[in-house]
Amino acid sequence: MADDYVRRTAITRLSVDGEQRQLLEETISEWKRGCQLATDMAWGKCNAKSDVQPLAYDDVRAHTGLGSQHAILATHQAAQAITGCIERWSNGKKVSKPTFTAPTVKYDTRTMTLFDDDTVSLSTTESRVRCDLALPDADDGYQRQYLDSDEWSVTESTLTARDGDYFLHIGFRRHKNDTERNTAEDGTVLGVDLGIENLAVTSTAYFFSGRELTHDLREFEKVRAGLQ
Repeated sequence: MADDYVRRTAITRLSVDGEQRQLLEETISEWKRGCQLATDMAWGKCNAKSDVQPLAYDDVRAHTGLGSQHAILATHQAAQAITGCIERWSNGKKVSKPTFTAPTVKYDTRTMTLFDDDTVSLSTTESRVRCDLALPDADDGYQRQYLDSDEWSVTESTLTARDGDYFLHIGFRRHKNDTERNTAEDGTVLGVDLGIENLAVTSTAYFFSGRELTHDLREFEKVRAGLQ
């Protein structure tokens, strides 16, 4: 369901040295292990964050190199993945236990700190690393409208490894104003982010379920099968 925030993501490449690269790579690897461990323990038992965390936290801490907060985030990621499977299953889709293979790791305000000198501090399996944000030379780059604004605050973000580089998808949010609340209620879409659990999410953070579309697709498949 929608919340009372406008959310945006600013993507920037990180400038990392050899030691930082190794630490980030190890953290991504341990993150995937932690998410998988939590999912294996919770699968078929529970899917709420408040249930998965106490069930799997100690094991994630014991069997991975993740720090305390990253272990919590891993249990939350597992809960979210299982919830997505349950929703697809309720829509008649075949599902299987999630597996975590993407080279990503989640960060929040406890595991990541942005500084005014265009650097970011990230928790790893060993120590924090402080990396430069490889921002465009132009002062009017789109990231600046969030980084330099007092209106936008940092929220959950994602680090992704791709083709030997590391990209930080920095999450920002601010409270909606009255106009944006009314616009969202009127159904005007300012921007759309396609997803799996939800068919679309507008830039005003309104979620559109894909249940009706899924139902229509199932009916179409029945008709097509009959014709064949």
